[in-house]
Amino acid sequence: MPASSPFLLAPKGSPGDMGGPVREPALSVALWLSWGAALGAVACAIALLTQQTELQSLRREVSRLQRSGGPSQKGEGYPWQSLREQKRSVLHLVPINITSKEESDVTEVMWQPALKRGRGLETQGYVVRVWDTGVYLLYSQVLFHDVTFTMGQVVSREGQGQQETLFRCIRSMPSNPDRAYNSCYSAGVFHLHQGDILSVTIPRARAKLSLSPHGTFLGFVKL
Repeated sequence: MPASSPFLLAPKGSPGDMGGPVREPALSVALWLSWGAALGAVACAIALLTQQTELQSLRREVSRLQRSGGPSQKGEGYPWQSLREQKRSVLHLVPINITSKEESDVTEVMWQPALKRGRGLETQGYVVRVWDTGVYLLYSQVLFHDVTFTMGQVVSREGQGQQETLFRCIRSMPSNPDRAYNSCYSAGVFHLHQGDILSVTIPRARAKLSLSPHGTFLGFVKL
């Protein structure tokens, strides 16, 4: 039997056609992957540029607020915040003097503002006048240094043709003069009207109390 010739076993077709159907799909996939990578890089670059622009805008806004001390009054920034601050009145008072009235057996406290926001309240010596009707949180503290067995304060309101006690505080005092220190704190929520006058009195003449701002104080917060 004649030996087999290698030319008889070779596949038909020219050598240049060998493997053609295999390389074409691989080339298409490579092209799609390269285009996808390029588009992703462009999208990331656009996102970075957008974020940098927004960050620079925020930095400029923060710098402007720092220079101006807050949102402007022309409606820029946060207008609802300025409107809320206009409606909310805050007044924190500290004592500057006391006056004893022997005929009525009381001691009155003269106040000065330590913190004030809004125009709803006004300090007038021994009293506070309400200009803006609303619901208020009231708080009062007096630091006593007195050997009288009980001490305390009364917060009163005068307005609309009547006078009433809003709240009172009573504390027992030590009999030892070196230890005769005690503070009396009270608070409450009340509906105050325009024209009301509020005061703090100690129902005892010649009462001894601290005039330090951290020991004796009076405050109002409109809710």
